[in-house]
Formats: sequence, structure tokens, C-alpha cells
Amino acid sequence: MATPPIEEVSAEALTFLRGVDSPTIANAIEPFKVRDRTDGYVGGRVRCLFPEMGPMVGYALTVTMTSRPGPVASRDGYWRMWEALERMPAPSVLTIQDVSGAPTRCAHCGEVMATLARRLGAVGIVADGGVRDLEEVRALGVHYFASHAIVSHGNSEILTIGDPIELDGQIVRTGDLLHGDANGIVIVPPAVVDGLPAAVAEVRAKERETMEYVKGEGFSLAELRGRSGY
Repeated sequence: MATPPIEEVSAEALTFLRGVDSPTIANAIEPFKVRDRTDGYVGGRVRCLFPEMGPMVGYALTVTMTSRPGPVASRDGYWRMWEALERMPAPSVLTIQDVSGAPTRCAHCGEVMATLARRLGAVGIVADGGVRDLEEVRALGVHYFASHAIVSHGNSEILTIGDPIELDGQIVRTGDLLHGDANGIVIVPPAVVDGLPAAVAEVRAKERETMEYVKGEGFSLAELRGRSGY
């Protein structure tokens, strides 16, 4: 399947996003009212395996993978995936939904795939199933977000490329701009990117003011409630 058109953001915007933690980005998106507050982030079953790397920012290439007993799986989807990744704008993120029904029984990515993904412009790999070769992939500087570390690749097969996928309750589409760190992954709508620096500054200022008040000698719960606006 051909990947859909992707709305890219500027290099300056990418640099800015890499300097902000994911919860602050999530909070800064809310005032734009572009989506429901329960939408736009991947659930906690997909967790950051290398939190020391800081934020990951890149465009999702979505694929589905499976693993099942029987004959060795076809490699057709494998090569089509790499061809699609090569066409993606950088930085990209290989984003995988496990549809095997047994996500603890297969590692969909390891050192070899991470090395090739990095060569083709990917900065991270996100999966709601298994990955492996943690130390080797960490040394490559490739972000890993996954649910499990699994020793074997099983009988992994790529089924679809470029279609919408679901990761722990969140629909992710090819071209979505993902921002992830130790706290999880949020999808950044391109429509709000230009306004994010000011929105992030406002979030930080309000949080700093609140925390200073809570830590101060004049603190009262009633006053804090009045200040909060909710």
C-alpha cells in the first residue's frame, strides 16, 4: 500500500519539540481544543525502554505484524516495509501493532532491524508487542517503546504497511508526528505546532506558580482551589 501524504513540520519545530518533555507537550496541546482529552496518546502498555535518551520525535510509519506456527513466514512484507520507510520523511518512527493474539511470543525487532531502520532515517521503534537486543539497540541510539522484551523473533511476518493501527487504545496513522519519552507517547497535531512554544511557556509558568504557592508558607487549600480555576 502507498503511504498517504504526510504533513511535515519545520526543522525548527522538530528541534523545539525535542527539548520538551512529553507530558508538557500533552498539556500544551489541550488549550487548542483540536481533540477530546481522552484522545491523542498511546496507552501505558507501550512503555519507554530507554528513558535516559530523552524525547523521541518522528513521523510514524505504521505496520501490523504477526507470528504463527507453521511454515516460515513470507518476507514480501518485510521488504515492502523497508521500501516504505525509505520514502518516509526523516525523522521517522517504525510503529508496529502486533495482531498475532500472542504478543508475548515474538520479538518483532532487534539489532539488525534497528540498524537498518536507523540507516533509513528512523529514530525510534514503537511496538505493542515484543522487541529484543536491548543493549545493542540502546548503543545504536535508537529509541525503543514496547510492551515486552522477548528472546526470539518467533515466526514474525509483516502483514500491512501504511494502514491505521491501534496501540493500547489509540489509533495511529502513518505520518502522525509522535513525541515520546519516559512518560509515554503523545501525537502532535501539525495544526498546533506553531503555537506550541507559547503554549508550553504558559504551561510551565502556571505549573511553576502553583508549585511555588503549594510549597510556600502562606499555603491554604481553599486559596489554591480559587487560584486553580477548576
